[in-house]
Amino acid sequence: MIKVLYFGIAQEIAGTVSEVYEAGNTVDLLVMMLENHSGLKKVKFRLALNSIMLTGESKLKTGDVIALLPPFSGG
Repeated sequence: MIKVLYFGIAQEIAGTVSEVYEAGNTVDLLVMMLENHSGLKKVKFRLALNSIMLTGESKLKTGDVIALLPPFSGG
């Protein structure tokens, strides 16, 4: 299992702080699953795997933690 953490507007859209998904998927497949939260299709976001920004071809394994990072603002 992998854990997905939501931040900012992504957290509001998902209605939760985190969710758990099956391991073994690629990042691209995970993004398609995350977009089941229909509002996330409209938000531009980046993903970090275990605190490292990642690409769509990265393979996910049990114990991984994904952070879904929408654009941040503030100052």
